[in-house]
Amino acid sequence: MTLDEITSALKSPDLPPEAALAAGLAKADELAPSIYSIADKLCRGVYLLPAENELLFYGLHILAAAKHPALFEHVMAIAKLSEHELEQLFPAHVPTSLKRLLLSVWNADADAMFDLIEHGELIADAKWALFDVLARLTFDGRIPRERAVAFLERLERDQAFDEDDSVWWGWEDAVTKLGIKQLEPALRRVWSKASYDHFSEKDRDESLAELNRAAESPTDPGLFDEADSTPIDDPTEGVAWVGRREQMALSWKADRRDEDGVPDQDDPAESIRLTEREQNWLAGFLVSPQAPSRTMTFEMLDGLLTALVIGPAMVPPSQYMPAIWGTDDGSGPVWDSQEQLQYFMDLMTKHWNAIAARRNADALHDPFILGLDEATAGSYWAQGFVAGVELAEAKWKPMFKDRRAAELLLSICALDKDDPRIIEEKIKPKVCAKIIEDLPVILQSIAAYWRDPDRP
Repeated sequence: MTLDEITSALKSPDLPPEAALAAGLAKADELAPSIYSIADKLCRGVYLLPAENELLFYGLHILAAAKHPALFEHVMAIAKLSEHELEQLFPAHVPTSLKRLLLSVWNADADAMFDLIEHGELIADAKWALFDVLARLTFDGRIPRERAVAFLERLERDQAFDEDDSVWWGWEDAVTKLGIKQLEPALRRVWSKASYDHFSEKDRDESLAELNRAAESPTDPGLFDEADSTPIDDPTEGVAWVGRREQMALSWKADRRDEDGVPDQDDPAESIRLTEREQNWLAGFLVSPQAPSRTMTFEMLDGLLTALVIGPAMVPPSQYMPAIWGTDDGSGPVWDSQEQLQYFMDLMTKHWNAIAARRNADALHDPFILGLDEATAGSYWAQGFVAGVELAEAKWKPMFKDRRAAELLLSICALDKDDPRIIEEKIKPKVCAKIIEDLPVILQSIAAYWRDPDRP
């Protein structure tokens, strides 16, 4: 394969491109400049396009297997990114991906790693990965055991992390996998921290069993191998978890269909709606460093677009785009490229068209509501919807004046805890939960109201 063919295949959103991964290993030096360029963009806060993200992900594993000398500093820079940015690159696999990449190209600078663990502003998963790297390198004799033990002992003695910081789980892993029996009293003290509130007696027994196993077999790498604390020698093996994850997702969806026993309602927007990957990208961009700080989340955006689509008036982009960005002067992101801007607009238009297709078919639109917190569930979506109503407030007035129709709108306003039209008793959690459950039908009714030719 040529370099262009390899690069094109690595940008694919499909399952791991095994042929390109193997061919890329032989062209690691030629691939490296483009991979490092994308890594630098990510570290500058650019929200990568899907093809860039795929190329970076697979490219990092190729360079790790090739032991490319410049990779270490780039992976260390990536380790300092936010949780959102790391999840974009290594979805649900951050600690394992980081530790395997670092183990593949470690540059013997223990001081830098120790300092980053103790003082670096890293998310917990990234620090956990560094603890795993420390433990494996110590096991392999590349970091003096005495130094590693002293470092781990001092972190506990000096209470280096907050009581509720899950970084202590990484510290525990390092202690147990290295079989440091003299730190068992410190281990038990760590278990009393707030971050271990849900740690059961069984969990403690398993941790002690691991500690004893490592102490009794100090040359057995089994514990590290079982935890994937190993360098990457084959890029195809290094990304095999992606294919396994996809298969698990497909199996889970099939099981859900079997359990429900009833096929999903036909969606008139089936062929045009956002794919899961597209929705994740759009949602991610809206909360990325590129977007203004007050930009709507995807939940709010879904509410806004729903109001615009099912409402009585066409609102031009010049009015609703500033509402999306939430800036006083209407300015939006500083786009990385015209391609990035076009991709964002294409996805937003696609979501608009999907809502419109459901409206035109008098079908249900299921609002995107995260519902992570019962107290605020639906609030962000409602804020977006209300913002959409306010962009054409004069046109919506007939509905507010119609007593029965107004109840539909006020039920949505009730989800927005800051809406002045709602009295306190309307926002009880049980009431909100019922409104959220009924929202698809409420929206269907609102759309039907504005289709009635007798309405003013």
